[in-house]
Amino acid sequence: MTDTRGGRGGGSRRTTRPRATELAPDLVVLGRYRLVDRVADTGGTSLWRGIDDRLRRPVAIRFMALDGELVDELRVSAARASHVTDRRAVAVLDIDSDLVTEKLVIVTEWLAGTALGDLLASRGGEAMPARQSALITLEVARFLAAAAEEGVPHGRIRPNCVIVTDTGEVRVRGLGVDDVLYGVDPGEDPAAADVHGAGAILYSCMTGRWPGTEDVDGLAPVPSVERGRVPWPSRVVVDVPRELDEVVARSLLSTQQPKGKLRYSAPSEVVAGLQAYLNPQAAPIARRGHEPWRPWLRAGTVLLFTGAAVGLAALGVSLLTGLGSPPVNAARTAGPTGQPSVSPTPTVSGTPVPEGTTVIPIVSVKDFDPYGDTREENPQLARLAVDGDPATAWTTVRYRQPDLSGKPGVGLLLDLGAPRPVRAVDLRLVGSGTDLSLRATDDPSKPPEDFRSMAEVTGASNALTLRVPTPVTTRYVLIWLTAIPSNNSSYQGGVAEVRVLG
Repeated sequence: MTDTRGGRGGGSRRTTRPRATELAPDLVVLGRYRLVDRVADTGGTSLWRGIDDRLRRPVAIRFMALDGELVDELRVSAARASHVTDRRAVAVLDIDSDLVTEKLVIVTEWLAGTALGDLLASRGGEAMPARQSALITLEVARFLAAAAEEGVPHGRIRPNCVIVTDTGEVRVRGLGVDDVLYGVDPGEDPAAADVHGAGAILYSCMTGRWPGTEDVDGLAPVPSVERGRVPWPSRVVVDVPRELDEVVARSLLSTQQPKGKLRYSAPSEVVAGLQAYLNPQAAPIARRGHEPWRPWLRAGTVLLFTGAAVGLAALGVSLLTGLGSPPVNAARTAGPTGQPSVSPTPTVSGTPVPEGTTVIPIVSVKDFDPYGDTREENPQLARLAVDGDPATAWTTVRYRQPDLSGKPGVGLLLDLGAPRPVRAVDLRLVGSGTDLSLRATDDPSKPPEDFRSMAEVTGASNALTLRVPTPVTTRYVLIWLTAIPSNNSSYQGGVAEVRVLG
C-alpha cells in the first residue's frame, strides 16, 4: 500500500506499512485468543473478554499500543509479577506483542465472581460483620505478603481489585499492572501503600465507607475527616472490635496511630494482627504459619458469598474479569517463607482422625529433588504443605510433559523426629491426576529407589488417604510424585496439605 499524502510541499510518494488491524469481535490475536466483546477502555488500555481457542476456556485480554508511552514499563512489570506464586492471584496466562494489531497483549484468567466494591455497594451502606470483614482482609493481606516476599508490591489496592469468585474464593487482580497504569497510591512507596491498602479493605468492609474524601468503586467516603485524619472505624459505626480498630489504625497512613504502638511496616504484620483477632488462643501458633481456624473460614466464606451472589444476581451484576499479572503458575501459594515448623492437626481429607489412630507431628519438611539440575524444587514453599491451610501449597516447577519431562520423580521429605509407626497419610494435592508413591527411610541420603514403599496411587484426586497395609516404623516419609496434572499449556503438581497418622 502506498501513501500519496505529501508534506507541506505536497507531491511526494512514500511506501508505508499496512495499517494495524482494529480490535473487533472474532479477531484472533497471538494465534489463539479470539475476541468476544469489549469490557472497558481504561488507563490507555482496552480490556476484552475472549476465548482461548486451543483450550476452549474464557480469558481476559488487555491491549496497549506498542508505541504507547508506558508499554515497556507495563511489559517488564507484568513479567516481574508473574514470578509471584499465590493462589489468591489472578493468573497471567500470556504476555506478548501482537504484530497484526501492533499491541502488547496480556492474557489472564477470566473470573466468574463479583468485585468487592460492588459487593459492598449492594449492601446499601450496611457494614459487613466484623469477623467476615477480617476473613476477607486476611486473604488480601496474605496475597500482599506473598507478593512482598518476591519483591513485587501491588501499590494500588482498591475494593474492585478484590474479587469474590462464585466458588467463594478471594482473589486479587492488578499486580504489575495497576501501579503502572494509575500510579502508586497513597504516596510513592508501593510497600507502604500495600499495608495501607489492606487496612483500607478492612475499613471498607466494617464501615461500608472508603477511608478517604472521595467516592471509590461505588463506596462513599467517610462522613468526616478530623484535621486531615480519617476517623477510626469505631467512630463511624458501632460494635467495632478493639483489635480490628487497632489493625486499621496501624495500617492506614491517613489515621492517627495508636499511642505507644508503631504502624505496621509490612503486609505480614497485618496478617499477624488479623490472625490474633480471629483466633487469639492460637495466636502464637498462627505466627508460625498455622491457621487452625481455616476450616471455619471455608464454611463461612461459602455461606457469606453464596448469599451475596444471590443478592447481586437480583441486581443484575454480571461476571467480572480479573486483570493483573500474577503468576504464570496456576498453582498459587501464599505467605512469607520461613523455617518449617510442627504440623497442626487439621482434618486434611475432610474426615476426623479415625478411631485408634493419632496424628504424628511433622518436625520439618523439605523439598526432595535428587535428580534435578540444582537438587532443589521450590524449597521456599515446602513449609506450606504443613501450615494447616489447604489454600497454600508447595508446588513443582512447570514441566513440558506429565512424566516430569523424563525425571524419575520429585517430592517432599517429612521428618517425624524419630522412628514412628505410620498407618496412613492424608493428602490434599494440587490438581487431579497425580501419580505418586509413599516411601519410608531412616537414611534420607540414600537414593529414593532404596526407600521402602508403603503405598502407591495412579491418577489421584486432589484429596485422598493413603493407607499402609501393615504399619511401617520410620523417621522419614517421602511423598514421591512421578506424574503430575496438566496446568494450562504445561504440567505442574504439588502438595497443599499433609497429615501423617500413626
